[in-house]
Amino acid sequence: MEYLLALTLSALFTLVFIFFKRKNSSVSKPKALKKEELVESYKAELLAILEEYKNDTNLQRVEKIKFLKRVNYELSMNIFFDEKEAKDLLQELSRLEK
Repeated sequence: MEYLLALTLSALFTLVFIFFKRKNSSVSKPKALKKEELVESYKAELLAILEEYKNDTNLQRVEKIKFLKRVNYELSMNIFFDEKEAKDLLQELSRLEK
């Protein structure tokens, strides 16, 4: 009788553990989706900066350069982008205007 109780309890704890383990496991996004989301977020952020400083072209240019320098640094540290992809993205962002 004690063995049956111990077996039942261990089975119950195992099922509860498996349930919580599956519930907490994260679903990883594909590499291409992460890159595309990052590119789109950079574009949206730059467009917001350009919109914010649309009345002062000099300040707009200064803020755009600061943004591009920050993006360049972030992309150099990002494992998803190789050097050519980062350069292409920076060129694309530098051509973006509001």
